[in-house]
Amino acid sequence: MLEHVFILIFTWLLTAYQPTARHLLSQVTLPVSTTTGPPTCDCCVFNEKTPVSWQTRVAPDTARGQLLQISGIVYESDGKTPAPNVLMYFYQTNAQGYYAKHGTELRSSHAWWHGYSRGWLKTDANGRYQINTVRPGSYPGETIPAHIHFYINAPSQRTCYYLSDFVFQDDPLLTKSYWYKVEQAEGFLRYGGVALTNRNGKLIGQRDIVLLPQFDRLPNQSGLRIGSDCPAFDPYHVWGADRNKRTCPMCAYGSGEGVMIWTRSMASDTLQKIATFWEQQLRQRGSRPLEAFIIYTNPDQKPASEVRQLLKNFAARANLQEVAILYVRSPEEKSTAFLYAINPAVTTTVLLYKRRKVVGKVINPLASATSLAQQMRYLD
Repeated sequence: MLEHVFILIFTWLLTAYQPTARHLLSQVTLPVSTTTGPPTCDCCVFNEKTPVSWQTRVAPDTARGQLLQISGIVYESDGKTPAPNVLMYFYQTNAQGYYAKHGTELRSSHAWWHGYSRGWLKTDANGRYQINTVRPGSYPGETIPAHIHFYINAPSQRTCYYLSDFVFQDDPLLTKSYWYKVEQAEGFLRYGGVALTNRNGKLIGQRDIVLLPQFDRLPNQSGLRIGSDCPAFDPYHVWGADRNKRTCPMCAYGSGEGVMIWTRSMASDTLQKIATFWEQQLRQRGSRPLEAFIIYTNPDQKPASEVRQLLKNFAARANLQEVAILYVRSPEEKSTAFLYAINPAVTTTVLLYKRRKVVGKVINPLASATSLAQQMRYLD
């Protein structure tokens, strides 16, 4: 009986105020028997329509509110190549902050959960996209900034996924706390929000989008792009100055320079040679603020005791004293490996940083003298 009462109350709340499933269902879990939950297939939204244009209307022409137009270019995961024929899906609240619907939608459909302010498009040969809509309102009584959700489905990638919402720089709810939650909960870097200018009564914004390398069909790209800021993350330290702690490498050492070696395998001779090279560099650094971190992504999600022993054995074989060895729970963990755009299919991703900014990147490096010297040159 109580279960049915809960369902009725929950359904009434959703009818009056519908935040997205991402935000609301993280707080409330429905009984298994209910049929009022959101669709479990996010990618199925692309089965509803087959867009042919790189432009779309999200809010209907009759929607009240400030007119808004956002455009940009979608790039492949290398951050340079325009991505054509990428399907994009958008949905948003109305100007009052509600996901308005007609009332005839099936409750198991995206249309009911996302409302009728929805749109689809396909990027053109130059990767361009454009949405026309009205400015969404923030959720009534909430501290989440007003936003537009979107999913992306690219031919070069193996699945669809959602990306960091469109938010707006002039929104007072766009705080550091919000961006921190985006990084930690969803694994997306803070981009600052879309800047808007008013042109003859219409708000105009621009945002370029780079596909995430984690989803590439081919393992050619991995790691944050050069020029990106290295975000905070809390790995487990097994070897080094912070052993048995969860020190944030960037918080503690990001003001200097160094290297992060993200790897899915600790059994590689190449990795051991790379570790030995950086051990030598650290022993010779003098007063130079140089650090080196080997970060194991634990692809098989081994238990902590097994991982710790694995990493300690590696440190002993390589005779490491200065190089730190860390691990994260899995390659898909949103607040660590995913946040750093580590492609699970790539064995080793080397990121070199100065003052918390990525200055060099090497994917599946060799252990040759030339390759190792190239890594060091990024820091010269």
